[in-house]
Amino acid sequence: MRLATFNMESYGFDRFEPEALEHRLEALRPKILELKADILCLQEVNAQKIRGQRKRQFPALDHLLKDTPYQDFYRATSEREPGLGPGNKHNLVILSRYPISKSGCLFQHHADPPYWRPRTAEPTYDEPQDIVFERPILMAEIDIGTPKPLHLFTVHLRAPIAAMIRGAKLPDRSWKSISAWAEGYQLSVLKQTAQALELRLAVETLFDADEKAQIILTGDFNATGETGTLRLLRADPDDTGSPAFMSRRLFQLDRSLPQEERQTVIHRGRGQALDHILASATMTDRTIAMKVFNHDLPDEVYDAEDTDYAGSFHAAMLAEFDLEV
Repeated sequence: MRLATFNMESYGFDRFEPEALEHRLEALRPKILELKADILCLQEVNAQKIRGQRKRQFPALDHLLKDTPYQDFYRATSEREPGLGPGNKHNLVILSRYPISKSGCLFQHHADPPYWRPRTAEPTYDEPQDIVFERPILMAEIDIGTPKPLHLFTVHLRAPIAAMIRGAKLPDRSWKSISAWAEGYQLSVLKQTAQALELRLAVETLFDADEKAQIILTGDFNATGETGTLRLLRADPDDTGSPAFMSRRLFQLDRSLPQEERQTVIHRGRGQALDHILASATMTDRTIAMKVFNHDLPDEVYDAEDTDYAGSFHAAMLAEFDLEV
């Protein structure tokens, strides 16, 4: 089984415009075909308004997948809020050759939102505010032909870029003070950690039911393996201090690659691994290959000035599993 993750870099427009998409199709279609994935997890897929439809749809994605093996795959997609359908941008999609028996979105089902009150807000808040994250976590239960299903989660966690603080910016969008920027940066980190906690608690629910559950987490985590976000998700025994929980740890599969081979984003000439695949022990034991398709990866800052560039600034990542083991 070949499982891949790929951030599509805001693919699609607000309206479905096939002609305007051709440049991006020429860049992105070869990338997804190169993966030859049985399960493909996508991030930053935009949804379009369709006349007569209450909820947004994915005609731009359908256009990309047309005449490829993926067009007939089972599909699960994220929602902006339960029952409201996909958002205009930054949606998550799972495409699977195997049947998807169940799917859904996690917002803050397992962890209560933390409270926070910025001191630099103008006007100030009378009461602490809930910290809620805007992007859901997409989960799917997939029948991969083994006695137990695969529990798959795909994510696009909050980037560590300062979040908005009420009244804390000037008309030109610059910050009024370093204090305000610092509070905004703290808020973004808190949101990313809240997403990671929600995801880890969802994993714990699965382990409570079956400590040998087949679990994979994948997507754009906007965090390297050394950050607290990934440590929270992995739950290594060195961090928990509890060998009794070793069976519940998640293994970061891309750590098996040399540093230069696992880079999924280049930022100002510096390669970073921000996209990952994490797996439970049952799936880790079945892993036979890992690859990051970063041989021609552009710099997201220096090459962003090239207005003709139509690809993604993220590299796709692939893991291969032997389901016969």
